[in-house]
Amino acid sequence: MKLLSALATACVAVACGGALPAHAAYPDHPIRFIVPFPPGGSTDVAARIVCERAQKILGQPIVIYNQGGGGAIVGSTTAAQAAPDGYTLLLVQPSHASNPSLIRQLPYDTEKAFVPISGLAWHPGLLVASPSKPHKTFAEFIAYTKAHPGKVSYATAGVGTFPHLTMALLSEVGGLSMVHVPYKGAGPTKTDLIAGRVDVKVDAYATSIGLIQKGELRALAVTGKGRIPQLPDVPAVEETYPGFESSIWMGVAAPAGVPPDVVKKLGQAFAEAIKDPAVVHSLDTQGIYPLALSGPQLGDLIHSEIGKWAKTIKDAGIVAQ
Repeated sequence: MKLLSALATACVAVACGGALPAHAAYPDHPIRFIVPFPPGGSTDVAARIVCERAQKILGQPIVIYNQGGGGAIVGSTTAAQAAPDGYTLLLVQPSHASNPSLIRQLPYDTEKAFVPISGLAWHPGLLVASPSKPHKTFAEFIAYTKAHPGKVSYATAGVGTFPHLTMALLSEVGGLSMVHVPYKGAGPTKTDLIAGRVDVKVDAYATSIGLIQKGELRALAVTGKGRIPQLPDVPAVEETYPGFESSIWMGVAAPAGVPPDVVKKLGQAFAEAIKDPAVVHSLDTQGIYPLALSGPQLGDLIHSEIGKWAKTIKDAGIVAQ
């Protein structure tokens, strides 16, 4: 299921939500929301914005618990092993779908260990380059890369990360030969990109727009479905390669076994939160958009993404390190 078509059908499902479930006592104490990445990234920012509103709807604090490590596996394992009582939630995103193909022995079954609750937010990636490079547009970048096979490099924060998979997908659909330069963390990638030691990288809008505005980076393309309003002159990759889409989607899940009425109450709370105008505005300032998916629709998206990234990982011969 494509992300944007999921968004379109999700609005109907959210609008048709029924009455609150019978467990009126839930929640009666704070809820832990595991973000399986360090603070400050787009997933952390989106979770905090939405949870600030959702906790008011639920009447109990939602405490963000950042537990990074292992490409989201550490935090996901904690969530999978938690009591299925609705007091531990997990932010799921693309690595939730790619890890089954990257890691041979995950400590949990991605689709069986969790119950999907609600969509949260999404944003595309930006393909950015140093202004010192000869390619000033995406079309020029493609032409240059094809004319210099094996010479163009792209930086990522590690093997199997979203930027790595996105560039592997671009290489696949475009027939491009590029050199992957994995770093230990995102910080050094930007330093070397600005210095011109690597050619391009995939970044989030929120973490690159300041450098773009200062002229230290140049936006070449949007990796999601279509252009974004914040950068209307920057083309989407799909304009060159129809059907290309690689976006950071985010959803809310819980350990399998949470009572259905608790799942329903949580789903309704998050669905209401992401429609709040203040939430929509706060997300928009970060280049992030609400993802209105019901629990089953989020499950369908995860299933689809597992298949999508399994093919890319296999075709590119990517092996986690």
